[in-house]
Amino acid sequence: MFGKSRAKLNQRLVIFLFFLIVSTIIWYLSKLSHEYSTNLSYPIRYESLPHGKVLVGEPLRKMQLKVRAFGYTLLKCKMSAALSPIELDLNKHLSQSYEGSKPKYFILTYRIRNSVAKQLGSDILLEGIEPDTLFVELAEMVEKKVPVQPLIEADFERQYMQSGSITFEPESIVLSGPKSILDTISKVQTKLLKLTKLNQKVSKKISILPIHQVSFSSRSVIVNIPVEKYTELLVQIPVDVVNQPDSIKMMVMPKSINVKCNVALSKYFTLKPKMFKAVVDYSLISKSINKKLKVKLITIPEYVSMVDFDPKYVEYIIENR
Repeated sequence: MFGKSRAKLNQRLVIFLFFLIVSTIIWYLSKLSHEYSTNLSYPIRYESLPHGKVLVGEPLRKMQLKVRAFGYTLLKCKMSAALSPIELDLNKHLSQSYEGSKPKYFILTYRIRNSVAKQLGSDILLEGIEPDTLFVELAEMVEKKVPVQPLIEADFERQYMQSGSITFEPESIVLSGPKSILDTISKVQTKLLKLTKLNQKVSKKISILPIHQVSFSSRSVIVNIPVEKYTELLVQIPVDVVNQPDSIKMMVMPKSINVKCNVALSKYFTLKPKMFKAVVDYSLISKSINKKLKVKLITIPEYVSMVDFDPKYVEYIIENR
């Protein structure tokens, strides 16, 4: 008996909720058929800059529009993830005044009312715009040529190496933007390119990192990395003395060092001892320990790697001329 009563109660509750939901929907649809006024925040897109000018600073990016429309139109606007931006033609709507010798640029929003109303469409009536003035900062556009610096991290498969200089095209680009910004830029960098286990030459396109308010003549560079198999090479080279006065003669022992390095196979027979240069510096005698000077390898061919040499220090004898 109790179970039957509970079933009837649940049935009545379901019927009640059904009619409540239906009546709520009917009421809501009825309200949406009426007109309402409300404020909507619209993004701004500045277009058509005056010739030779560039937008700087942080101009206002949104404006408040008081609009009137039917409820369903306003609901669609408010539920939209992003309202379409209002485009402002600076060439057409920009006004200018002066504070001393410095120009001041602005847009009076009552003058753009018709343009904004057209962009809203016939379903929405524009009643007002806030703020009444939009201030923008413009600067003279200048150009500057700067080098590109690619950022690259690469490693190689066993028995492979970089066999020459990394080249890239273009090596420099032209920047366009405000002089105050370009004066601080001496180079541009690319995004980091990571390469692993290389076993052949590589050609890759890398994007240049953007700079706010600056445009580039090229947005990317093509990077070329030569890769070859290598072999180990051992060469013997003489040790020269630098910064030696004419009045003395310094001799070192041993007179040469052994240099060990990896060299690309294609360059193996072209590599000569004269392509390396090892020196000791006479001016560092006062800092020498146990009458030994440190050897420096100051010239190395670009297509060798893993360079090592022995000995690292040499003894010396000084004689008067």
